Amino acid sequence: MQADKLPREHARRIMELKYCVKCVMPNTRPKLSFNKDGVCSACIGAEENKRIDWKSREKELAKIFDKHRSKTKYDCIVPVSGGKDSIYQVHVVKNVYNMNPLCVTYRSDTRTKIGEHNIQVLRNMGVDHIDFTPNPIGFRKLCKKTFEEVGDCSIADHLAIWGSIPKFSIAFNIPLVIYGENPDMEYGADRSEREISTINRNWLKNQPILKGRTAEDWCDKDLKVEEIRALTYPSHKELDKIGYTPIFLGYYLPWDVKQNFLIAKTYGFMERQRPIMGIYRYADLDCIRIVIHHYFKWLKFGFNKVTDNACNEIRKGRMTRDEAIRLVRENDGLKPPKEYIMQFCNYIGITEKHYWDVMERFRNKDIWKKDKSGEWYLEGWIGGEKMPDNFQHEWP
Repeated sequence: MQADKLPREHARRIMELKYCVKCVMPNTRPKLSFNKDGVCSACIGAEENKRIDWKSREKELAKIFDKHRSKTKYDCIVPVSGGKDSIYQVHVVKNVYNMNPLCVTYRSDTRTKIGEHNIQVLRNMGVDHIDFTPNPIGFRKLCKKTFEEVGDCSIADHLAIWGSIPKFSIAFNIPLVIYGENPDMEYGADRSEREISTINRNWLKNQPILKGRTAEDWCDKDLKVEEIRALTYPSHKELDKIGYTPIFLGYYLPWDVKQNFLIAKTYGFMERQRPIMGIYRYADLDCIRIVIHHYFKWLKFGFNKVTDNACNEIRKGRMTRDEAIRLVRENDGLKPPKEYIMQFCNYIGITEKHYWDVMERFRNKDIWKKDKSGEWYLEGWIGGEKMPDNFQHEWP
């Protein structure tokens, strides 16, 4: 791709892979920065998190909850997918702080069976739950459009997550919303972004996952805004009227995906028998598209979910860097399962050949090179020099 045609996530163009000296994350990750000693902002943030006065923040959280308790309506909204993290959020809100939440799910039209099981697990915790499905025709159009234009099949999903929830807040007059972790705090960004406790329009605008565009920005003669109305973000006036207060639970309480999983498991949460992508059997369970979304990272940035997960384990003190490098070398380039690819192709109405043609179009030629045999390899890859990109579709 030409430099001026790169998606927003490539705005900070990287010509050479360099890696954090503490974890295995490369400098291609959007929003990540390195200090003069070669330590990434995510690792710096992880060390800072250990020095946070968590007891003080817990008291802040308790005050927020007390302020929003109601005898006549729901106390708050908890956006949920049925994953380990959302079950943990409900556990904290309902069973630790005795709040009365309304749980709201944007229902993916490619939800998996295990995802359906885990949604029922969440309901069985004793909460009211709305399973909301946006217009499937408009949603499918947007999914195909973003897949082909910017190499991301999950923008519609993320717009639905961030756009539909405030609409329910307005409709039910429930100002307080409890999201999970601040991704900037957990996965690396500048300090000012790591310290954000609430979500607003500017925060959303700066998230690379949305490519700097609103739902309306994707509309044209073939995709009308009426078809994706559920994905649009309400106005400032509408949100200010109810005192909209969306907070990150991970700002107030330490966030650990493994501990979240262990708590979710006590309620009946189901995991896979083995990972599909990454090293966690308990992540990315509910929707087939998210796995395809992750694979684009491999082509665009030279890392995938094994790197993400291994870095998290290093920062939590549960894995060494050498162990992480071995896992990256063996499995970071795994392709999505073949059945997921075929389901996705059928969903947006394309052939498998077109699918791979689009994938290849977004391979970042600044970091990917070809050897004498015509095989692609990542130049300077931490997993090994000139290793061909011939990974399989599943863990061995």
